[in-house]
Formats: sequence, structure tokens, C-alpha cells
Amino acid sequence: MNVFGIYDYTNDTMLTHCYQQKKSSQFINFIERVDSFYDLNIKRIFLVLDNASIHKSKKTKEALSKHHPRITMVFLPTKSPKLNVIEVRWMWLQRKAIDNSTFRNQSDIGQAVQDWTENYNATHGRRINDILQIGAMHMLTALSCLIRTWYDLP
Repeated sequence: MNVFGIYDYTNDTMLTHCYQQKKSSQFINFIERVDSFYDLNIKRIFLVLDNASIHKSKKTKEALSKHHPRITMVFLPTKSPKLNVIEVRWMWLQRKAIDNSTFRNQSDIGQAVQDWTENYNATHGRRINDILQIGAMHMLTALSCLIRTWYDLP
């Protein structure tokens, strides 16, 4: 079982899909899912990828240029998984959905991945604006406390 996925840091959500094989044709199918996942008003989608051969194959490049022009692939340096923000989420998925579990078949594994992804999105997914607003409110509160302390205000 091979899990393909994206992590969208702008809204803290994931999209995953399981495949029996890990070939260019499956990756192209996943790209089609990614492209249809996003509103057509979004003009550019950047996929940050490792250097797996399926990401760089001639078949993948042709499919992108012909059918998915708004998707741009950005490749990380080799042997640098720490630069890829999805890696920690793969670890969480492994620990929460796969490790210490017994599955009857690959379909059950796929369901566990889907359930984990849905739960992640329900509990983590927020728009980046919401995250920034919360951060700004915390900064204003801290600044207010600092000013009151400097001026001995109640």
C-alpha cells in the first residue's frame, strides 16, 4: 500500500489517497485529484516534492504540461526530508493510524489512512488568516501587559 499526500500549510489540511503501486500513472492520478481539489480561481499550485523517480518521469512531466499547467513541481535537495513540512504529518499518520494496528487487508489500511486524514482536517484545518489573527491577538495582549508593567498601570 502506497500513500500519496499533500499538506496545504495555508489552511493546515491534508489530502491523501492510497494506491496499490507507486508508479508514474498513480502519481499522475493523484495530481489530477490535487488539481480538482482546489478552486479554479487559484492560478498556481506548488507541490514540494522529494526526488522520487515517479515525480520526475517523462510521463509525469508530459501530463503536467498538457493537463495541469497551474501545478508547478518544486524539488527539495536530495536527502533532506526535514525540509518537507509533510514529513512530520507522515510520522503522525504512521503512529496514530498504522502502528500497533491489525488490518485484514489493504482496503482496511486505506480506510485507516482516510479516517486519519478526515480527523486531521477536522481538528487541525484552519485558514492561515485565522492563525495569523490568533497570533496577532496574543502579541497585542503581551504588548499591553508589557506597557502596563513599564508604566505601573493596573
